[in-house]
Amino acid sequence: MQEPATQIPADAAPSDGGRPLTFAGLTSHRRAQLAQLGIHTTLDLLNWLPRRYEEFQNGLSIDQIKPGQRVSVAGMVIQTRLHRRRPMRFEVLLEDRTGRCVLTWFNRRDLAEKIKPETLLQAAGKAGLYKGRLQLVQPDIKVVDKLEMAPRSDAIEPVYPASADVSKRFIADLVARHLDECLADVVEWFSEAYLTERHLMPLRQAYRQLHKPSTTADITRAQRTIAYHEIILFQLALEIRRYHQKHSVTAERLRTDDRVDERIRALIPFELTAAQNRVIAELRTDLARQEPMNRLLQGDVGSGKTVVALYAMLMAVAAGKQAALLAPTEILAEQHFYSISNLLAKSRVQMELLTAGTSAAKRTDILTRLASGELHMIVGTHSLLGDPVEFRHLALLVVDEQHKFGVEQRAMLRHRQANVHTLVMTATPIPRTLAMTYFGDLDVSIIDGLPPGRCPIATRKITSRQLPEVYQYMEQQLRAGRQAYVVAPAIEEGVKELDNVNAVLTDMAAHLPADVRMQPLHSRLTAEERRQTMERFRAGEIDVLVSTTIIEVGVDVPNATLMLIRQAERFGLAQLHQLRGRIGRSNLKSLCILCSDDDSDEAQARLSAMVKNASGFRVAEEDLRLRGMGQMVGTRQSGMPEFLFPDFLMEIPFLQMTRRDAAAVILADPHLISPEHARLRHEVYRRYESTLLLADVA
Repeated sequence: MQEPATQIPADAAPSDGGRPLTFAGLTSHRRAQLAQLGIHTTLDLLNWLPRRYEEFQNGLSIDQIKPGQRVSVAGMVIQTRLHRRRPMRFEVLLEDRTGRCVLTWFNRRDLAEKIKPETLLQAAGKAGLYKGRLQLVQPDIKVVDKLEMAPRSDAIEPVYPASADVSKRFIADLVARHLDECLADVVEWFSEAYLTERHLMPLRQAYRQLHKPSTTADITRAQRTIAYHEIILFQLALEIRRYHQKHSVTAERLRTDDRVDERIRALIPFELTAAQNRVIAELRTDLARQEPMNRLLQGDVGSGKTVVALYAMLMAVAAGKQAALLAPTEILAEQHFYSISNLLAKSRVQMELLTAGTSAAKRTDILTRLASGELHMIVGTHSLLGDPVEFRHLALLVVDEQHKFGVEQRAMLRHRQANVHTLVMTATPIPRTLAMTYFGDLDVSIIDGLPPGRCPIATRKITSRQLPEVYQYMEQQLRAGRQAYVVAPAIEEGVKELDNVNAVLTDMAAHLPADVRMQPLHSRLTAEERRQTMERFRAGEIDVLVSTTIIEVGVDVPNATLMLIRQAERFGLAQLHQLRGRIGRSNLKSLCILCSDDDSDEAQARLSAMVKNASGFRVAEEDLRLRGMGQMVGTRQSGMPEFLFPDFLMEIPFLQMTRRDAAAVILADPHLISPEHARLRHEVYRRYESTLLLADVA
């Protein structure tokens, strides 16, 4: 057997990332301020990239300037004036042979000592109108000897992120003075021919263009170059992990014949959809191999992922092995346990639930039966990750709502059971670009479509003024024997602008009849209280569940047909879609109402996207379009990278190129030991030393 590819090569010691900032004139105080921003070395400074660029119209005369333009002009100071009343401002009247304009600075008393009448200035800034006069506010200026203004060499000016202590101008000047010094520390990873073939530029050139751009086209090409270098490292880390899985780890072959297939399907009291059967066929192919399955199962809320996972788990049981289902919350674990238990009621499969709320005596019994093999299947939360949990022969691990687990948590069980097949499920639809990046080493299956008999969920948005009408409609639904959810962003009063569960209960009690049975559900209740509340709601003993987002996943009550989400603008689109998925789980007409008084363009665009799109994949794509990449996959994953230019992750051809290139490198040189890959090896292990073992569970 080959040495695992994830072992760190001897010469892959962490890099210093450049040299310390020891520039002449840079004080220790300034270095400390830069360190607060994470700028410690020359390469840190190079990677402190402009957040935007301002393009100037070069050498215009004053009469050619139009409001809204970014311009560079030159003239003579005719008059100055310091306004001492707050806000303090200093004004200069600048004149050239064609006209006059006003230069205005706020809180710059120091300029009054430097700029006097008859001073010749070159000024650059954004032009506007103030009381009918042309004005440049907070312009950059330079004292010149002649009024003939030469074109600015920096017609495209980078604008850097700054802090209260470190101004954007200080960073711009620091980079401009020491750019060549910093670039000297950049080491090229690829040959010029390799980069040219991909329409990229050398790293040094890319950094130069980002900090001292020639044209906007050069900026775009430079950004693309940096993005390629970043993303291919991540793709290489994934490919190394995939190679390791294929060549260093084996798993139990789980085969099914027609008889086993019939026995499994006999336990399912409904006809599976074509999409479910397609995914089951993919799982059967994977599980019959000696290579561990590593598959991501995506499906919209209510699409029937659990029954597909159950089929795979029963394949393990039929082979005399064990299966485990890991869920991020007790409510979701309990939901899986109850729904699977109902399906297996007439079988001989032994299954238990293990959570933090399991009693000590019950836990001891479960662990004993699990270790002996008496238990065939187990459903649990992070309790399954603890050291005392031992399996006799775990063959399949199903991880549900994977994005809600920390990467290290999931890796803990995978590390202990490295030779198991793994099925990762998510009901949070992930746009194809994100799936290709963050799950690049997982095979992806998608259940598209809902089981027959499900009614689409209608979605409406309202303001709080319309709540009395909603309560009337809610009463009608409750009188018809239906149930409802009401979701609030907080549990109790704390942040005054947030609706909370307690206040919502009080408000509803004032609008609904006294016989309406309402109950709160949130994380401050004990596990037993939450379990009892959900049992009563499932049994129809509670009419309205007033909850936080604790019901986001894992709650399946077909009789619940109405959901009201208070202050809906407080939730992400993916979260709103997950919440909406708690209704519409039968053939009954369902309605989700989004209540918001936020009339901002951003909030209205997001809520309108929910109203227009019933598909979770469409919602996810719209969310990506509206807010950009942000922290990818919605929830920040410990140990996973944030990219300098995440927008390139939206380009499928670009992602395909990085995956193809990374796969080709690892196919030819699995351990990156050839001299031509020395720099790549160094960078991959420098950046992903602590996460390479976790790559396949990202």
